[in-house]
Amino acid sequence: MQQTFKAKLIWAGIGLAFFAIYILIKLPDIVGIKERELKESREVTVTIPEGLSIKQIGEILENAKLFPKDAFVKIAQKEEGYLFPDTYRFYKNAKPEDAVVKMKENFNKKVTADILEEIKKSKRTLREVVIMASILEEEVKSTEDRKIVAGILWKRLDRGMGLNVDAALTYILGRASHDLTIDDLKFDSPYNTYRYRGLPPTPISNPGLDAILAAASSTPSKYFYYLTDKEGAVHYAKTLEEHALNKFKYLR
Repeated sequence: MQQTFKAKLIWAGIGLAFFAIYILIKLPDIVGIKERELKESREVTVTIPEGLSIKQIGEILENAKLFPKDAFVKIAQKEEGYLFPDTYRFYKNAKPEDAVVKMKENFNKKVTADILEEIKKSKRTLREVVIMASILEEEVKSTEDRKIVAGILWKRLDRGMGLNVDAALTYILGRASHDLTIDDLKFDSPYNTYRYRGLPPTPISNPGLDAILAAASSTPSKYFYYLTDKEGAVHYAKTLEEHALNKFKYLR
């Protein structure tokens, strides 16, 4: 009887020892989980889609109850085009400059040395490619169309032709493409590529990698014109007459 009791005590001691060892092994994991839970309780997750302007990003951050849109726009206005679209976690007490730094650091991380080399091969600057990519984000959606449209727009630039893109004008006027009027096309702004030759002075959105790569490695074509219909399909033309016919057929 006494031996049985002693045996039970021994096994109980062994069990406690194993439990203590288990706790010591698992303690870092437990602490790590608790620390992550505490950190996450102090953070908010925000997703920034491709092709948004800083004003649109500011609205998302404001809706996430981080800080006012206007405060963000004031800090971010010089970084248009370089705030990489992605999913972020921000501390709930973050400041606008914290968000700008985080998104710009992500841009520098995503635009790798290989991509910079591809841009160099295209004989364009990073600034030019980002501006072009920001236009592609607004003008067309598929990778194939983006590459073809980039080829068209680079060709127009190289030949001294106007880009004639609605997206740059809607950026400055704040109206959708289908709401633009004849008078709008006469609006005096360097963002009006119907009046001024060359690229807009800054990016008009914050592009993702797909648009950046399309701008850097465009597809040559015989076309000089394109338009996107109401269903999002892109129609190409070699001449102004063909382009006018496409407008009549697809934009009525």
